[in-house]
Amino acid sequence: MDAWNHANFCIPPEHVDPLCTAIEALFPWSLIVRRPDLVGYRLGDDLNRAAIYLRPTPAARALFDAVARAEATDPEFARALADLRAQDADVSDHQGIRLGSVVDWEERVARARELATARPDLRVAVLRVERPGDPGAATDYLYQAWVRLALLGPWRNTLELQALDPEKPAVR
Repeated sequence: MDAWNHANFCIPPEHVDPLCTAIEALFPWSLIVRRPDLVGYRLGDDLNRAAIYLRPTPAARALFDAVARAEATDPEFARALADLRAQDADVSDHQGIRLGSVVDWEERVARARELATARPDLRVAVLRVERPGDPGAATDYLYQAWVRLALLGPWRNTLELQALDPEKPAVR
């Protein structure tokens, strides 16, 4: 059986500490490795099922800088990037994380909102939150929130937090 086992993000070296602060504030993940070239978190008890890695590299810094220069000087590129950032989070590139309970989901969404306000240096943003029954909710049993960690990159930087309503049967 195939299974996703990790996500790897190449980031500017100076983003490591603030990203670790954001991750550790939002998620009860276990730090499994912290070296100058690699930071890794295990999302649950089984390392073979889910982990996230941060890889600080000069190439990532160069990419962030090049994107910023292009965005400042090329209106078409700036518009395309703005459109990508503004489009619906669910159709944008993102990583999905299923949480164990709705209570846990609510706590993490609240924590993400707090970080977005209290710690703008961490560049956390809550893009959208949907609960069963909300207009536009995908189902009557799925809680969804899209949280952007902009320090991960200029795009592909969003995590979708999900929880299932224990009272509703779901297609699983």
